Amino acid sequence: YSLNSIYSNKSMSSKSKFRIYWDLIKWYFKFGERNKMYFAWGLNELGKSLSDYISIKEFLKIKFKAERHLLKTNNISLLNYDVVTKDKFVANSFLSANNISCIPHYGVVIRGKFYSTDNSDIDNLDLLLDKEEGIVFKNITLEFCEGFILYQKRDDVIFMNGKENSLSELKKILNSGVWLVQKKISSHKALRMINNSALNTTRIVTIRDKNKPVYLTGFQAIARGTAVTDSGSGGSIYVGVDIEKECLKEYGLYNTGDPVCTFLSKHPDSGITFKDYKIPFLKEAIQLCIKAHNLLYNNFIIGWDVAITDDGPVIVEANERPGMNIVQSLDGGCRKRIISCYKNIKFEGESLP
Repeated sequence: YSLNSIYSNKSMSSKSKFRIYWDLIKWYFKFGERNKMYFAWGLNELGKSLSDYISIKEFLKIKFKAERHLLKTNNISLLNYDVVTKDKFVANSFLSANNISCIPHYGVVIRGKFYSTDNSDIDNLDLLLDKEEGIVFKNITLEFCEGFILYQKRDDVIFMNGKENSLSELKKILNSGVWLVQKKISSHKALRMINNSALNTTRIVTIRDKNKPVYLTGFQAIARGTAVTDSGSGGSIYVGVDIEKECLKEYGLYNTGDPVCTFLSKHPDSGITFKDYKIPFLKEAIQLCIKAHNLLYNNFIIGWDVAITDDGPVIVEANERPGMNIVQSLDGGCRKRIISCYKNIKFEGESLP
């Protein structure tokens, strides 16, 4: 990491090698971890300060203390609210019931048995699979595409995540665990022009400041090639967003686990340049997430995955860990803003980190 063999940084004005080594050593002794994001955050650039960026350890410590305080303040310390965001079916049902725009769902599959929640005449899994040609199954707890199945049927041929498969194999997978069943939707035309193989979602991070949630940061995820999701494990690209201008920023970043992880200014498949590329409904998406965060009154910070469609934004899911490594690569350091919001919820008798 100190030799920058992982990232190709967009900056040309860099600190000296000695200063870079010293920064990395300081970070290690302060947080007990190697700073794998040093070059991705641009900390090698002249004028960049370590104190502007938050480590994962410090972030999680602040988040834990903030949410413990919120539970205490709301006089509900004995209750555990984790399931509201960690269980995708519960989260989708909770938000939908409170008139928050989400991806519509058919119901839930529990150990192979389908339970409909949309009051339709579809009351079993076979009937659902026969009637619908595009369905998304999401394991309620798994992350990073491990529990994602895009079911498609074309001319009686079954496809799972874009590959030909069999109905028996799908049922075998669904026979284990609990799966949210959703309608397949598409991104807005503007996003489909960049990539049309997946639902390209917008990450919007909201944080509780004093007594209300506000926008903190965000980015746009865009799939590559024929990937059926915009997950980092599928090789997606993350691009910064300019909320005021409702457009993309100049640079995108490959998934941080990609061996060719680097900054880029255009999509490698479509060739579309990111800078100033208009993304509709960004401000509406932020307001939607703030409205939803108001209802999750015990969460200090949430990373929302939002699908911007031709008809407007809908929430895909809520994430307790909003991806601070990525957002700080694309939107700059968030440490001071997070600590300011942390102080503003007025702790009594607790020391700040």
